Amino acid sequence: MAVPMTDFLSHKDVEILRALREDCRKPMGQVGESIGISKATVSRRVSKMEEDGVIKRYDLCVDSSKLGVLKSIVSIQIIGSPVSIVIEQLQNYREISKIYKAFGDHNIICEVYSRSVDELYDMIQTKLLKMPSVRNVEVDVLVEEMRLNPNSDLDIYAVGLRNETE
Repeated sequence: MAVPMTDFLSHKDVEILRALREDCRKPMGQVGESIGISKATVSRRVSKMEEDGVIKRYDLCVDSSKLGVLKSIVSIQIIGSPVSIVIEQLQNYREISKIYKAFGDHNIICEVYSRSVDELYDMIQTKLLKMPSVRNVEVDVLVEEMRLNPNSDLDIYAVGLRNETE
């Protein structure tokens, strides 16, 4: 499934995104200084990327393992119902942090938090598998996160950029 390539971001925009991903609280002046443009230019470009939906939000990253909370990936195969109906039902479960629509063996991938494997198992048995359209559920408990390339999306995008002179 090919995703259309859009060339509306410049190399400078990608560098701004890299800097903000590293520290989204970094002052615009410092971002501009590091890539050779003014604070006003950075602010204008960031505002445009926010307006265009490229920048969706600014997040706080909490290490859930330090809280004694397990993070799991739960993959759900659906049969006989539209995915949107199941997603609507899943939104009621406080254990589910994120839901991804997927194309492949599973229709929905969920990021789920629990205090124990028993609590996770109970949630799957009493909530997910009780849903009439859920055919199969697979679980992976995540043990450790290792960031290989936090900018892989920006790297892939940048490969398609034309050489620009700014």
